[in-house]
Amino acid sequence: MNYLKYLIPFLIATLIFFSSCSKYSKSQFEMFRFIDNLNQENIKNSPLKLYTETALLSDKHFPPKSSLISDLGKGHNPFGIKRKLKLGQRELNIIFAPPKSTYIFNHYLSKASVLEFGIGIIKNEDSRNPHFIVENKEKGVNFLIVLEIKGKKKIVFQKYLNFQSNKQKYIFSQHRIFLPFSTKEAQFSLVTEGNSKKFSFWYNPVLYNKGKNNRNIILISVDTLRADHLGCYGYNRKTSPNIDSLVSDSVLFLNTYAPSPWTLPSHISMLTSLYDVHHQVYYEYEKMDSSIITLADILRNNNFFCSAFTGGGFVSSNYGFSKGFDSYREITQGIYFNNSPEHIYKSASKWLDYNKDKNFFLFIHTYQPHNPYDCPHPYNRMFIDHNAKWQNLDLLRYIGGKKGIFKKLSEEERKNIISLYDAEIRYTDEYLIKPLIEKLKNMSFYDHTMIIFTSDHGEEFYDHKSWEHANSLYNEQLKVPLIIKFPYSRFAGKKIKNIVRLVDIMPTVLEELRLESPKLKLDGQSLIPLIKGKKQKERVFLAEKADNILDSHIPQKLSMNLEKYKLIINKKYKAEDLSFFLFPPPNSKHVELYDLDKDPLEKNNIADENPKIVNQIINQINAIYRNAKKRKKEKTEIDDTLREQLKALGYIH
Repeated sequence: MNYLKYLIPFLIATLIFFSSCSKYSKSQFEMFRFIDNLNQENIKNSPLKLYTETALLSDKHFPPKSSLISDLGKGHNPFGIKRKLKLGQRELNIIFAPPKSTYIFNHYLSKASVLEFGIGIIKNEDSRNPHFIVENKEKGVNFLIVLEIKGKKKIVFQKYLNFQSNKQKYIFSQHRIFLPFSTKEAQFSLVTEGNSKKFSFWYNPVLYNKGKNNRNIILISVDTLRADHLGCYGYNRKTSPNIDSLVSDSVLFLNTYAPSPWTLPSHISMLTSLYDVHHQVYYEYEKMDSSIITLADILRNNNFFCSAFTGGGFVSSNYGFSKGFDSYREITQGIYFNNSPEHIYKSASKWLDYNKDKNFFLFIHTYQPHNPYDCPHPYNRMFIDHNAKWQNLDLLRYIGGKKGIFKKLSEEERKNIISLYDAEIRYTDEYLIKPLIEKLKNMSFYDHTMIIFTSDHGEEFYDHKSWEHANSLYNEQLKVPLIIKFPYSRFAGKKIKNIVRLVDIMPTVLEELRLESPKLKLDGQSLIPLIKGKKQKERVFLAEKADNILDSHIPQKLSMNLEKYKLIINKKYKAEDLSFFLFPPPNSKHVELYDLDKDPLEKNNIADENPKIVNQIINQINAIYRNAKKRKKEKTEIDDTLREQLKALGYIH
């Protein structure tokens, strides 16, 4: 019977392994967010109590570039002190605390409790508000945290902030306190004292248990990346060795469709599981309705710490993308410099080090493959011929801006452009994907992290007689990569040929985490049943490009599939729009239909031969738009910073 002493441990280890591989186990991790638990009864002192009704408060009473927080689970917002604050490149969740403020919270402590928070002050230069003016303009703000246990009080944090020069607009710092003892009852007092001429705030104070992290989600969106330029999708160049390596531990989806051929609406769909017709952000001046529930909203409400590092532009917090995120950072180097992945990775790496003891959702976005095609040496020369015309190129400028997107170039020029684009992909693969995967493995996070790799849309290289994106709904602009590594590499090596959509990402994450959302009306469906081989009808994608977006003078286009058949509806050009272009647009028919199995490059329009299929798809489209409820339209401010970012990307002039 001696073999039992070897067999029993083996069986126990096997049981533990398979139970952890089946799904994420229910986490013991808990995060107490002070901001969500702050109600009016928590406010012991505040100058804002001078106002008996929130309606009496106006923007001048609050920090500039701040707005009411609308994140799920935030609770009641007394005096409007729970806010989103734009601070440099970051947007933060804050508790506004003008001196003198005292906010009191009760919560238990475990033996491994960590109190984490930030503090900051911003200049208040509005002299119209007498309640925020004191005579001593030099005086700063003192921040204190007082911990009371069984009637005994102790100051566990104290820091004084004041400006050192007139040039400083704000001061911000982050802090962490370990509280290595347990008690069923503890009271925290967050106190600000000093100069009420300065706007002072607490950045998202949280209390959590160290060392119980076992659930992480990382969503990576590489902007403007068409699927068929990656090795794992059959491309003949070595553009993606590290992405291809990730595929060996992942599920590869071979036919993934974006809902839009440009950044803003497609990313909103990715993070909300809603098509354009349902989130209704069509244009560059529109922002997401604050009532929409995002993936970050749900994860934040379930003890995940949610942060993002993006390239800004059309993924800026100005468009509502920060909803649900504890912090949302736009790396400006991601647009103005040609090594965006390097900057994004360095910021994300530091964040991972600081947040390793939390359950987290991390959203990473880079514009690197986006025009202009200009990655660092020697990558820029990796795929071009020795006599190539360009080693870097701003394609849009070369063809004459949006007016020139239908310009025909020589085949040598076209190959040169594609080679520069491919180099951008390889650089991203080497400087973002490779170090990120290595980092996760070195931190022992890789196994229990769900990694989702995708893009928002593709890029056209005159495949259908135009350049760039946001101008058609052919596959080169809509088909994107989708790679999902599940925890412990569950389902590794599977390839899914079925049509799937970016809107399927959010429900897949929710099912993997066992987070139910019965009240949410999502356009996507979880991919897990499909991965498990359960028979389903072929999924239907819906894609749209609104009329004259980005002042493009290109009319509206719609696309939907019926199994293998793909329909494209093209609205006709107006005469004044046709006169805008330096070269005439291709003579596309009003209705196009393609058999994607026989004609994946969409060269043979079979609409005239298949009127029943065309009508069936059109009826489905009409039903969706007829039943769509109108949302409250919210416009965003394209401020100077955002305008410069969009100029750098070629979207505006």
